Amino acid sequence: MLVTGTPSSLLRFLRPRNGAPAIPGDRVRAAAAVRRAGIFAAVAGSRRTLIGLRADPRQAVQQDSIHCLVCGGVFRQLTNTHLRSHGLTADEYKRRFGYNRGRPLMCRALRSLYADRAVRNGLASRIRQRPILVRPELRRRGGTRTIALEELLTRREVRRGLREPHATL
Repeated sequence: MLVTGTPSSLLRFLRPRNGAPAIPGDRVRAAAAVRRAGIFAAVAGSRRTLIGLRADPRQAVQQDSIHCLVCGGVFRQLTNTHLRSHGLTADEYKRRFGYNRGRPLMCRALRSLYADRAVRNGLASRIRQRPILVRPELRRRGGTRTIALEELLTRREVRRGLREPHATL
């Protein structure tokens, strides 16, 4: 059962403080908090959903949200602060649930926003280091690396013809 009313502890985010004008971001954060409170209240099917997302972690990353595979919370981005509350780092989280090392822990909309901003600001032209030159152990490894669950599932689907090889996740 979803929470229909706004929890009183979240109402403070909706009101401006000390007579200051309301900041649009405060309402966005408050709305997200109310949405998360409703999601946490709906525990009936959430356990099955969480188990399904853990089986295929790619499904946890949606257009406007990402599910935390530890607690089932819904966010726009899994921050280090949130992961620390579970006693994990981003690398440990990715390894534990089978994500690729380079997978950003954010929703697709936020990822494209950041990518567009990086292109607009010319970020690629300011990056001057090449990992294989900076870290010689990469050359010694000869390109070998571990294959994450996410990549294994994607390869399997491509082999079976279920998806295009370069489809956006």
